[in-house]
Parts: sequence; C-alpha cells; structure tokens
Amino acid sequence: MRTQRVRNFGLEVFPVRKFSILTAAAVAISAVLPASVCTAQWPGTTRGKDHKHTLEIGGLAYDRPGVDSDAPLISDAETGVSLFDAGDATSVGGAAGLDIKYQFESRGGRTLRFRSIIADFDTSSEINGPAGLASPLLDGATTNRIQYDYDSRLLGFELMSARQIAPGVTFFAGPRYLSIREEVRTQVDGTFDFMDGLPPVPSTDLTNLAADNGLIGLQAGLEINMPVSQYFHVEGFIRGGGYYNPTEVGQSTQTIAGGQFVNPPLLGDRNTKSTGSFLGEVGGRLFVDFIPDAVSGYVGYEATWIDGIALAPAQLVAAPGVVDTANTLFYQAVTFGVQMQF
Repeated sequence: MRTQRVRNFGLEVFPVRKFSILTAAAVAISAVLPASVCTAQWPGTTRGKDHKHTLEIGGLAYDRPGVDSDAPLISDAETGVSLFDAGDATSVGGAAGLDIKYQFESRGGRTLRFRSIIADFDTSSEINGPAGLASPLLDGATTNRIQYDYDSRLLGFELMSARQIAPGVTFFAGPRYLSIREEVRTQVDGTFDFMDGLPPVPSTDLTNLAADNGLIGLQAGLEINMPVSQYFHVEGFIRGGGYYNPTEVGQSTQTIAGGQFVNPPLLGDRNTKSTGSFLGEVGGRLFVDFIPDAVSGYVGYEATWIDGIALAPAQLVAAPGVVDTANTLFYQAVTFGVQMQF
C-alpha cells in the first residue's frame, strides 16, 4: 500500500487511522476489568437509555442507638449504682421506614429526583429500685418506680437536580426538608402529703416533653454506579448539607394524688431556638435485574449523621428555659426495595 505524505506548516505528516480518546479508555478498562463486568452496561448511561421515568419503592430497617455516654440518669438511692444512663435514655432501638423515590430524565441529560422518607421509633422502659431511686427527674420526690416512654418520628422530603459528569458518576444537589419530632413521657409513682397530720396518699407525677426540629437547607453529593455482571450492578453514594433548624421545646407536668389533680393538667411552657445543623449520609446498594431494563430489586445499607439537633431526653436535664441543641443523631439502616423503569 502506498503511503501519502501531507505537507502542513512545513512539516511532513503521515495520516493515521482515527483513534479517539474514548476508544483508548474503553480498551484500557476492558484490559483491567473481568470479562463478566465488561459485558455489562454502565448503569445510568447505556443501561435503560430509552427510559425517562424511574420509580423506587423501598423499605428501611432502621436502628438508632443512643449517645455514646454512660452518665447515670437514674440510680439506686441506697447503693448509687446506675440503673438508667444517658445512652439508654436516648436510644429508641429499631423501626421500619418507607422510602419512595421518583425521577425524570430530560432530553438534555438532566435528571430531577423527588424522594420522601418516613419512620416512627418508640421505646419504653420501667426502672425499679426497691430501696428507692435517685434522679434529677424526681425534683426531690421519693419513689421506687419510674416509667419512661420515648417516641421519635422522622419525616423527610427532598428535590434534587442530577447530572452525569462521567460514565457511571452522577452529581446531584437540591433543597431538602427534614422533620424530627421527639416526645418523652415519664411517670413517677410516689406519695403526696396534703397537709401535716394527715397520712400521705399515693400520687403520680406525669411529665410530657416534646422537641420539634424542622431542618431546611441544601444538600449535594455524588452517586457512583458500576456494573458487576450482565444482571447485577452496584451503587454507592455520599451526600452532605447545611441546614437552618428552628427548634421548639414544650413541657407539661401533672400531679395526681388521692384521685384528683393537685395542679392543673398540661401546665407548662414552650421555648424556641434557631440553630445551624449538618447532615451527612453514606451508603451503597446491590441491584439485580428481574426484567432487564424494566424491573430491578435491590438490597443495601446506609448511615446518617445529624449534628446540631434538640433531642427530647436532653431537655429533661437542661436548665429551665434553655433549649439544648448540642446533640448528635446517628441512624443506620438496611435498605431493600424494587426499582421500575418506564
């Protein structure tokens, strides 16, 4: 074959075959990845390319441990042994949550995502001390039994704009709202003296404390998808955001002695405070195609940190009129669900 020379700016240039940078990258990836991976398609690029809508309906098996503190909250009055500490007071254990996500892809490659999550936590503890109990919750009262109930509700909405910045890599950002409402109820059984000279009567002190956090802010993050085989792919994500958190704490008390209210029911006050909060999340999922490019199932794990929040138990020991927002929450969850493309 005869080779032609082309003179360009005084230099002799030999024409070469077209060989793009993308082709070179594909060859390099094929040389490194296993054959089963190379036959798979990159999720979010060629996989499902004809689908504009994606709907995910999933569940979350949550676990929310308490703060890492063994500071005693309720102790045996005789021995001083801690029976209930700060870690016990702030742990609400496990709960089932619902996770729904819908996304739409525009012709320009930009994706809009809407996501909603909801979960309800509740726990109950009964602390008994035959010789009596000592606690800052008692306010001088004498008792050998305290009933402690703790509920927490998580509700979130987010709207994100996402754009693919590299094969399998997506950047997303947008506004998010997260509501965390907490409630602690305590019941202290003891005795009450109506007046001198009369025998004391059985009494019950009831305290109800609610803490509302409404986080409003912006978040951003990265999502990475990678094929494993023809029918499997993995997804990992990391995101974080700053939030404005107006908080409100309300507390009411009641005392029932001799079958009647000693003080009016629902007597209490409300206090507010505004603070800044940070939320970070990280997790991953494994997808399997039930119907290629149509229906997939997934299972995974995710963890969430929230710093700068008012936990209800912390308000029980806070100074009167003070809203304590110097608390950190940690959630972790096993995730599972189904993804539909259409």
